[in-house]
Amino acid sequence: MSITQIPLAKLHLSPANVRKNDSQLFIDELAANIGENGLLQNLVVAPMAKPKGHYCVTAGGRRLRAINRLVELGQWPKDVSVDCRSLQGDAAQQSEVSFAENFMQLKMTVTDEIRAFKHFINEGSDVDAIARRLGLTRRHIEARLRLADLAEPIFAALDEGTITLDIAKAYASTASHERQLMVWEQMANHWQGNNADTIRRMIAHASLPSTSPIARYVGEEAYREAGGRIESDLFQAETGDKWLDSEIAIRIAGEKLQAFAIEVATETGYGWVRPLVGTRVDHAAVEALHPVQVEVAPLSEDEQARIATIADEMAEIEAKFEAGLDDDGDADALEDRFAALEAELVRIQDKPGIVSDDLKPSVGCFVILDGEGKPVIDATLYSETAPRKQRSTATTGASADGTGTGDGGSEGEDGMGAIKPLSQRLIGELSVQRRDILASNLAVNPAVALDLLIFAIADRTPTYGRDERGTTIRAPEPSCYLDAYPASPAFEQLAEIRDGLDTSWTEPETTVARFEAFAGLDDDAKAGWLAYVVAKSLEPSIGGARIGHQGPSGNDLHDHLAGLMQIDAAQHWRPTAANYFDRVGKQQLLRHITDIGGTTMAASYMASKKGDLSQTCEKLFAGETIVAPEVKAAALAWVPDAIRFGAVASGTTDAAGEPEGAAEPPVEDAGEERHNVEDLVEA
Repeated sequence: MSITQIPLAKLHLSPANVRKNDSQLFIDELAANIGENGLLQNLVVAPMAKPKGHYCVTAGGRRLRAINRLVELGQWPKDVSVDCRSLQGDAAQQSEVSFAENFMQLKMTVTDEIRAFKHFINEGSDVDAIARRLGLTRRHIEARLRLADLAEPIFAALDEGTITLDIAKAYASTASHERQLMVWEQMANHWQGNNADTIRRMIAHASLPSTSPIARYVGEEAYREAGGRIESDLFQAETGDKWLDSEIAIRIAGEKLQAFAIEVATETGYGWVRPLVGTRVDHAAVEALHPVQVEVAPLSEDEQARIATIADEMAEIEAKFEAGLDDDGDADALEDRFAALEAELVRIQDKPGIVSDDLKPSVGCFVILDGEGKPVIDATLYSETAPRKQRSTATTGASADGTGTGDGGSEGEDGMGAIKPLSQRLIGELSVQRRDILASNLAVNPAVALDLLIFAIADRTPTYGRDERGTTIRAPEPSCYLDAYPASPAFEQLAEIRDGLDTSWTEPETTVARFEAFAGLDDDAKAGWLAYVVAKSLEPSIGGARIGHQGPSGNDLHDHLAGLMQIDAAQHWRPTAANYFDRVGKQQLLRHITDIGGTTMAASYMASKKGDLSQTCEKLFAGETIVAPEVKAAALAWVPDAIRFGAVASGTTDAAGEPEGAAEPPVEDAGEERHNVEDLVEA
């Protein structure tokens, strides 16, 4: 191919050009740009058989239309010659060149466009001149320049593609970086964090109640001195006044917490201490960190005595509520006191662990606010590097033959390389689905539910954060911080159980009338409600060992209850590509195949791509693949350690010496010895 100049009158659109649908779009804008800057990219042409000396444009049809438009407007002469690259070839080759020229284009990203416009402005151009040269509207350029003033973390997220242009525009609805960052941090893990309308509303109406922990920590005087505005609400005295400039309050709180963090770092000797303006440490702050397990600091005699006093006072408050209160003011005061006691109990129990001097420089912690607006040290310590894995002769989450399934992320006895731990989101979903399996069985076992209810209410022994009972009982359903609730057969079964309950007693308007209606139900109806409410109080928990994972942990009482009800998790939950296999690595999938079919079967899938292997595993573990009967049986009985309920010693044994109520052991391998997954790769 060679470059030559060809008169415009001898150039024609080629039928071999693959661009058909949008060929007329933005021709005026392209014409304006070519008129200002000239033709920056030559046309690709091929000679026509007739008329002789004429050429068809294989690549550059829109540029040809734009040049003709300039001629129509009288901006270019009719006899203008155009730079062209001549192509020799048949129609098929011409179409291929046209396809390559259109398909291989990489459009500028929004952030590249923003940087370019900002560069032109810095070089002395004005918006109108840029619009004229590029054939764009003034509004388009001004909108892009507005995005150039986004706070750095938000602009970086747009540049990386983690947020959309609409989300970025929502944040750019204010020029205040403080307000942008305030909403950005609030929406980091919010379920509507990708909703532009929600972000825009929060930007426009962001305010703080004067009773919030942040406002209490900052103080009204400091807030007003910094220029903060306050709007009094005479009709909502209990919620306090509104602080309209919440970004100012958050900035002051951040500065105070930073100073507090420096003090903590000096006193503790930790490698780092980071302030978080909030009452909890969110996932975004710890996503790249690793929790560090340290020895729990023992409670002093004074602390133990205070815990006992708090427990007694909380019991007295509960008794007063159960007896009934005539004065709403007394009820409000008691609720406030109960909440204050709970907060104090948490502060006493969540003490920082004992950290050796050698470990201190490599760990850190967060400082946050408690519910009363006081700065506190979060009890969990973190490291920026993963802790060194230690060998252990004991296996956790093991199968009946004594070899673990390996989905816990630890190193095996056979020298297997470490498998990547399950993601926190997957651990969260699996723990919820495991809880639902237990709950769906508890919901149809009133006797066990009643025992659990009575035990949880009667047992007042302080646990100091250990050996938790794994149920909220008196509380509403526990929160589930997931983007979307993971559906499962057990979840659907719970919904069916709820639909089958007698709800006639819920229709009266007054509490007394509803209570009388409930009291009139027969014992079976009451027992059904009891079992369902207890079942819905269960907190998420995870099976097996929590090694390298974040999120919910295991619960021995959950395992023991499952043993009492002889729950087979495989009958209530099956792994699919969506709920499990797509979420773990290829090595882990091969390990699971090895668990049910041995190394020979796993080796046959070594060449499979990850996506194809996930779909294969879904069919294999659903029993839809033609395999040996024993392999199919093992596949249908298999669940990952995170879902499985394990056997827990109850302190009593039967005649055979086995713990009573122990769950059935998981199905063993299908007759073949487990091997290292890396061995399969080398084979």
